[in-house]
Amino acid sequence: MERKLEEKMAGIMNKPGVVGAICVDNKGLTLSDDSSSSSDDCEMAGSPKKSPKKAPDEILSGSVRSASFNIIFQVITRVFTFMLNAFILRYVSHDVLGICNVRLALLYSSVMFLSREPFRRAVLRKSESDSWLETINLIWLVIPCTVFWSVFLGLVWCYLLSQPGAFPDSAEAVQYRLSVWVMCFALVVDSFTEVPYILGQYFLFYRLRIVGDTLLIAVRSFCLCIAVVKFPSTAIFSYAFGTLVGVICVSSLYYGYFYYYIHNVARRDLPFGSISALLPRSGLRFPKDLQILAWTFFKQGILKQLLTEGERYMMTFLDVLTFKEQGIYDLVANLGSLAARFVFLPIEESSYSYFAQSLQKQAKSVTRTKELMVEIGAVLGRLVRMMSLVGMVIIVYGLPFSNTVLFLYGGSRLSDEGPGTRLLQANCINIFTLALNGVTEAFTFAAMSKDQMDKFNKRLVWFSGIYLFAAWILTSYFGSIGFFIANSINMSLRIIQSCTLVQLKFSVYKINPFNFWLPKVNTIAVFGMSTIVIWTLSLFDVGRVLFVLVGLVIFATNCLAALYFDKDLTSFFLNIYKTKSA
Repeated sequence: MERKLEEKMAGIMNKPGVVGAICVDNKGLTLSDDSSSSSDDCEMAGSPKKSPKKAPDEILSGSVRSASFNIIFQVITRVFTFMLNAFILRYVSHDVLGICNVRLALLYSSVMFLSREPFRRAVLRKSESDSWLETINLIWLVIPCTVFWSVFLGLVWCYLLSQPGAFPDSAEAVQYRLSVWVMCFALVVDSFTEVPYILGQYFLFYRLRIVGDTLLIAVRSFCLCIAVVKFPSTAIFSYAFGTLVGVICVSSLYYGYFYYYIHNVARRDLPFGSISALLPRSGLRFPKDLQILAWTFFKQGILKQLLTEGERYMMTFLDVLTFKEQGIYDLVANLGSLAARFVFLPIEESSYSYFAQSLQKQAKSVTRTKELMVEIGAVLGRLVRMMSLVGMVIIVYGLPFSNTVLFLYGGSRLSDEGPGTRLLQANCINIFTLALNGVTEAFTFAAMSKDQMDKFNKRLVWFSGIYLFAAWILTSYFGSIGFFIANSINMSLRIIQSCTLVQLKFSVYKINPFNFWLPKVNTIAVFGMSTIVIWTLSLFDVGRVLFVLVGLVIFATNCLAALYFDKDLTSFFLNIYKTKSA
């Protein structure tokens, strides 16, 4: 059960896609080991002591709650980013958004990963035999690591990468370099919070991390909003300064919370007698197994970081896009990702849960093996058909209404200047492939054995490499649109791989799993006619209001047609709703 849960949450949280403007630590779910530790022979008063041993059920339930809150936080972050960008678009240029949301955000996430991610993953696997005193010493190594990577990457960002402004001594270039070093200083300040942060993760204080991340975003956004209204020319510096103020507030929150928790008489379940026990001890002793584990995670994580942030590294180091194009791309990517977070993610979670439980039930059955597989295949087909309809809606209405959406979101500068409209149209096609991939991979992750999972993950690495190579080639011909085209290719390859595994799973029972996949012909015809009408109307200058009203009427007609012609799909979801309501 733990393995299935970890695979599920890792699949959800690490799904490739567009990256938002706010830096969020997207770690997969990690089930921690028992939280007790051996006591040291010569520990001082107030040093770490043996902690109560947590039951596996408590660890599992806490991890599930933590992952659930993390998913909710990701959704809230996307919405907050969406609203923040819509506000500041009225005051600053697209170049500023590109510098803040891509260049400075990449600096922040790169230093965070290189200096902290290996330690976090290693300590969360602390065994009972590892001393807390030595473990805390190990965590404090994050500070020198952060200083090193901040200085090194700060120099790279300031002197090796392209800079804004017409010449190196321009006001924009000076402000950019100052902002880089403020971000680096903020990262160093933030590294002093690593001990309470990791302990909070280890002891399942899941709400503490959510509050801390939310506080950082809120403080940084508040500083940025004030600056763009009062002093729009200092927006880049305000972004970095807001980050510094935010990490100071978060550090105060973490240490204040642990001080209260440790000294609360009713809270004696931590292996620490005072807040001073969180400080490093002399002797520089470290747990060797965690040292090795941290180094292993560092080597393994470099590839993952490159693949996760690949498009941003390409923008930053290869100069495939200007700062203005980066800003517009980031806005459109965030705009399109809302559908993936609000619509696709809940469906993928529910689908995985159903397939995992049903396949487990089918594996234990003796007499109804084929019958259960037929039912599973029918559910998979209907889910794919539903996601196909959602994707068709996004394409039919997203392509002609992209300019209107961008106008409502960011004004005429976003809709009429630059490649914004073409970018959103390309992203609509990309979202269609994301919709299909989410459901098909939900089944394959639930159905695969361990060996199949290992092979699948290796192929995903190859597909990600193909995506980066394709993006590099396509951006040289099509500009920022090439990233969406490349991601569509990546998703298509993953869909084909999932279809192959689906066919393999059902062929044993001589079942054709693809019978239910395609929408009804009549439904496709109605959508096709709607497309012709909308595009014909777009050729005439009828005004945005009338264009939107006509689009809403046609959309309602499409919905009624889909309900009427695809009664099988309608009754399927009505039965699910009645079952949940009963």
